[in-house]
Amino acid sequence: MTLRRFTVPSPTAELKGRRIAFLSDLHYHSAERLERRISALAEMLSSYHPDLLLTGGDITGDACDLPGMVTALRRLSGCAQAALAIPGNWERGKHWLPVEFWRNIYERGGFELLCNEYRTVGGFGIYGEDDLIHGVPEPPSALPDDGKLRILLTHRPDSVIADDDDGRLDSFFMALCGHTHGGQWRLPLAGALYVPSLYRRRFDRGWFRRDGSGTLMFVSVGAGELSLHGRFNCPREAAVIEFA
Repeated sequence: MTLRRFTVPSPTAELKGRRIAFLSDLHYHSAERLERRISALAEMLSSYHPDLLLTGGDITGDACDLPGMVTALRRLSGCAQAALAIPGNWERGKHWLPVEFWRNIYERGGFELLCNEYRTVGGFGIYGEDDLIHGVPEPPSALPDDGKLRILLTHRPDSVIADDDDGRLDSFFMALCGHTHGGQWRLPLAGALYVPSLYRRRFDRGWFRRDGSGTLMFVSVGAGELSLHGRFNCPREAAVIEFA
């Protein structure tokens, strides 16, 4: 597991020194190696004392392992002063489990689940969006003029592109997402073999900036894997973003 640290210029003096931790695509399932990974991840994140922990969906991987998932969520939520989550395609793809079921799971683990909802935490305003394919996403609009630094939290980069209509992203400083796993298997020079996105490898991982508004987008390669076991040239990651 790699903990990646990034520094971005703070648009306000109030946010200087604040830290956001971002984690996506853990795909929790009860296995000894994953339990060790979660413990190590929680220890790494705690050492940076993030003000806010955000997760980008697909924290679960198997509905049979939900009791253990609550324990894992508690370990992670204890790393930050506040913890927010959104559903991914694995949560919303289980159509027999409604959003309120997942909201309860996350609350028991110390997270607040946002599904087309807006919350303010300190100087940040977070809009958490439902999954583009398996959910019913409502693009951010008519948000309060509260002066907060706005962050769009959504599962996949395709959602960010879909939201980039009629200036809806203009008021957002940053969008955080995952889903792609960075391709998970990346060949030297050639890059990712496959990326689950309409845009293929264009937004497979890393930072992007929107022309005009300057809105940033960070696509995490994720902290786990499921459909394909193992990784090649694409290590698991969590991120800490510090405002300077």
